[in-house]
Amino acid sequence: MNRPTQHTKEQILAGASSLFFRKGVSVSTAEIATAAGVPNGTLFNHFATKQALIDALYVSIKTDLATAFGDLDPTEPLELRMRQVWDRWLGWGRLHRVEYAVATLLHQSGLASADALAIGDAAMAGPSQILLEAHEVGLLVELPLDYLGSLIQLHIEQALACDLDDRQVDLAFGVLFNGITRSG
Repeated sequence: MNRPTQHTKEQILAGASSLFFRKGVSVSTAEIATAAGVPNGTLFNHFATKQALIDALYVSIKTDLATAFGDLDPTEPLELRMRQVWDRWLGWGRLHRVEYAVATLLHQSGLASADALAIGDAAMAGPSQILLEAHEVGLLVELPLDYLGSLIQLHIEQALACDLDDRQVDLAFGVLFNGITRSG
């Protein structure tokens, strides 16, 4: 009996990611199978539906991004940990531009299911916890955490889009940090 292999699953996810990046969300499973170099039936051995494929791709990308944060020392000052999240998120985004764009596309288009979004959010618990901690100690301005989290993500996306150099990354973090934290 032929069992689906992890390698083939990764090929399918890579093919889907590439196609979503190039063509948007309206690609067919047949196109994805072709891009992955597998028969259409093989795709469905790994993913029962296109929705299952989309969700697996979204979760895979978010989990990979979350892994990039590594361990953040809770004894370090909040500003330092926020900067570490910024640097690691940007570093991952620079190395994985296609995947970052695809995760954003799947989220913003509403194609990733509520379950996949929840799993993605859970994977990002480390950075979210730092934001929550900053809020709890009164470091942040009085705006909803969802808004501040979205603002941080938009700043990261803009930094990636503009391909900022190291000096500009430092300045951009300062603009963000000073904009979301209480003055003086």
